[in-house]
Amino acid sequence: MSMSPEQLDAVRDLLTSSRVLALALVVDQAPVIGLLPFAATPDSRGLVVHASQLARHSRGLLAGASFDVLIHEPVVEGVEALRVKRLTLRGEVLPLEPGTPVHDAARALYLMKFPEAEPVTTLGDFTFFLLRVQGGRLVTDFGAAANVTAETLATLAGS
Repeated sequence: MSMSPEQLDAVRDLLTSSRVLALALVVDQAPVIGLLPFAATPDSRGLVVHASQLARHSRGLLAGASFDVLIHEPVVEGVEALRVKRLTLRGEVLPLEPGTPVHDAARALYLMKFPEAEPVTTLGDFTFFLLRVQGGRLVTDFGAAANVTAETLATLAGS
């Protein structure tokens, strides 16, 4: 079953207007969560993050590693906690090799969203990663949820 136009709008809005995501990975056989700025790729099938190798969660950003992310709208007074729109996504990590076209495109996309981060992108201990999205779940209200599928992402890319 495909998403309603309102649900598609919610996914699009969370991917484009949110500035950070909570990234869950496994490091040394234990769960680790990090908070990272991100930019969604134009096809909505990937999330570009820039992480320091000094951060504990970066040790889990290995080629092919599984991840989960949580992106949610701001939690504001007057909105019940269970009514906060949120998007969980899962997929696979792809480290991006500096100097390659995919790295350069990811850096440009990231800097369009975070121009103030340009000096940090030149530091040697930071790396760009592409989080390739395979699926997920959107919750727009208490008891209102829908699966995020390849069809969902294709629809977003086409609109």
